[in-house]
Amino acid sequence: MEEELPINKFNNLNVFVTGASSGIGFAVAKSYLKMGSKVFCVDINKNYDEKFNAHKKMNFFECDITNYLNMKKITENIFSQVSNIDVLVNCAGIIDFKSIEDSSYEFWKNIIDVNLNGTFITCKLIVPIMKTNKMGSVINVSSRAGKFGGFNETAYCASKFGIEGFSRSLFEECKSYNIIVNSITPGIPVHTAMSKKTYSKEKKKIWKDPICIAPAFLHLGMQDKNGINNQYVDAWKLSEEIRNEYKVL
Repeated sequence: MEEELPINKFNNLNVFVTGASSGIGFAVAKSYLKMGSKVFCVDINKNYDEKFNAHKKMNFFECDITNYLNMKKITENIFSQVSNIDVLVNCAGIIDFKSIEDSSYEFWKNIIDVNLNGTFITCKLIVPIMKTNKMGSVINVSSRAGKFGGFNETAYCASKFGIEGFSRSLFEECKSYNIIVNSITPGIPVHTAMSKKTYSKEKKKIWKDPICIAPAFLHLGMQDKNGINNQYVDAWKLSEEIRNEYKVL
C-alpha cells in the first residue's frame, strides 16, 4: 500500500500567489488551498470562481502588481495577520509579439513591468521577511523564452531571461537564510489565456489543463534547502515524477 502524503505538512503554510485569477496561478492557488494552506492571491483581474473566493483560507486582492505602493499596502495588511510568507509564487505575466520596429517604448515597458518588475516588487516586499524568519521558498515562473530567443519576442524574451538572472542572483543572496529560490517553466503546452493567443493549432491539440503541473509547485514549496534549489525546473517532468505523492489533486 502506497504511503499517502501527510497533508498536514501544508496546513501551516502561508502562500502568496500572483496572477491567481486564471491559468497557472489559479491552478497553483487552488492546489495549495486543497492541501490546506492559507493562500493570499493577487491579480489585476477579479476571480469569478465563487467556490474559490468563498474558501475560508483564501484571501484575494485585486491589484496591479506593478503598482509598488498598492502592493506595499497589501503586504503590510498580510503581515499584520501572519508572521511569514512560506511560499511566494510569481505567476503573473503577459505576452505579445512585435518586431523591433513595431515595438513602441510603452509596449516594451508594459511587458517588462509585469513579467520582471512585478516579480522584483513582490520579492522586494516579501523576501526580507523570509530572511528575518530564516525560511521560505520563492518560485518564479519562467519560460522556454528565458533560455532561447524567439521571433518577434524581444520584449517577452528579455523579461524571461531577466527572470532567470534575477532568480540565480536572488539564490546567492538568500542561500545563507535557508530560503529556496527556483525558476520554473511549464514544460508542456498548457491551456491559459496567454497560450490561447500564442499557441499554434498543433499545440492547442495537445495542451493540458494547468492543474497537471501544479504538483511541481507544491513540491518546490514544501521542500527544505537540501531539495531542488537554484534550478530552472521543468514543471511537467517534475510533476510526472512525484504525481503519486499528491493524489489529493
